[in-house]
Amino acid sequence: MTVREEAHRLLNALPEDRLMDAIELLREWAEEERGERPRRRFRTTATFDGDPDLGVRAKDIAREEWGGQERRSA
Repeated sequence: MTVREEAHRLLNALPEDRLMDAIELLREWAEEERGERPRRRFRTTATFDGDPDLGVRAKDIAREEWGGQERRSA
């Protein structure tokens, strides 16, 4: 079996939900070989539904989770 035949076999063996990841990786590699600059493809899976001031309160939240103790790094 040649390397290309094995690649085809592995691609055919992938579950449907992982196929897009493999295709994106192969596209990047093919574009690099042709000297093209690969484009990044970003995918969003969900939106964040949290408090709008979460970043402002980050230290307070961390302090509460640590039991009210202030931790200092060495």
